[in-house]
Amino acid sequence: MINFKKMGVYRLGVFSVALLTVMSCEGPVGPPGPPGSDGLDGIVLLGEVFELEANFNAQGSFGVLGEYGFEIEESDKVLIYHLDGVEDNRDIWRLLPRVVFHPNGIFNYSFDFTRINFSIFLEGDFDLNTLEPGYLQGQIFRVLIIPADFLPDGRVDLSDHEGMLRMMDVNPADIPRITLK
Repeated sequence: MINFKKMGVYRLGVFSVALLTVMSCEGPVGPPGPPGSDGLDGIVLLGEVFELEANFNAQGSFGVLGEYGFEIEESDKVLIYHLDGVEDNRDIWRLLPRVVFHPNGIFNYSFDFTRINFSIFLEGDFDLNTLEPGYLQGQIFRVLIIPADFLPDGRVDLSDHEGMLRMMDVNPADIPRITLK
């Protein structure tokens, strides 16, 4: 008669010895793998970044239209940042939409985008014709086109302009500037 309890213990013992043998194997280190590119926490984004200067006026309904010059993927994310000033020789970038509190009321710089173009525009609760030229003329924006499939969920602070550029491996000195009217 076969004792199945002993067989189970025997099989468990053989399995344990085999597992320990495999886990404790030592030998020469294999050849190194091919070099990879450096990334931030294993994330490397291939996207587009460009800077633009825009002038807003009533004739353009306080908006400007820009084209990428190529078609972006449906899943791509477009982020636009507004240059809000300079402090300690460092640019201050604010993610759009951006609310501005003005003595005449509240207005914001906002945007929308499609696969072929984008628009940046002002909206307010007062007559935007009363805005000073400093809010309308020579406004600098940065457009980041990011493949959304590569964005890790919940781990990226999209408002951190410098962090986004680092993650995309973009040197600010290399960002081209265009002018929109």
